[in-house]
Amino acid sequence: MQKLVFFLILISFVFKATAQHNSKINYDGLLKLEGIEYVGGITFYIEKKSQILMAVQNHIIKWKADVVKECGKRKTKINSVSVRSEKLKVSFGKNKNALVDIINGKIECLAEESKKDEKGEYINFKNNNITKK
Repeated sequence: MQKLVFFLILISFVFKATAQHNSKINYDGLLKLEGIEYVGGITFYIEKKSQILMAVQNHIIKWKADVVKECGKRKTKINSVSVRSEKLKVSFGKNKNALVDIINGKIECLAEESKKDEKGEYINFKNNNITKK
C-alpha cells in the first residue's frame, strides 16, 4: 500500500513538472522587440506592465530579467534595447544602462560616476567591478 501511495505521489509530481514546462506563453501582455532576434531562434519581449525583459525560444521562456528593479527605480520604463556582442544593452530611465547576457539573462548594471577635471565635468561608466576609461 505504501508503494502505491509513493508511486501516485511521484506520478503527480512528474505530471505537474511536465505541465509547467509545456505551458504556452500568453503573448497578450508582451511587447515584441522587432529586429533583434538572436541566433537559435531567441526572440525578446518586454512585459508591458512590469517592464521585465524576457527571452523566448521555441515558445518557451528561456529567462526573465528585471533590469529596472535590479539597477534602478521601479517606476522607470525601458527606453531601448540593442544587441552588443552576445549581450543586450538596455537603456531605461533618464540615462541608466545595463547589460544582459543573452544566454542566461545575467544582469550587469552600468553605474554612472561623475568626476571633475580641468576642462569640466564628464561621466565615466563603470561595471560593478571594473572601471572602464
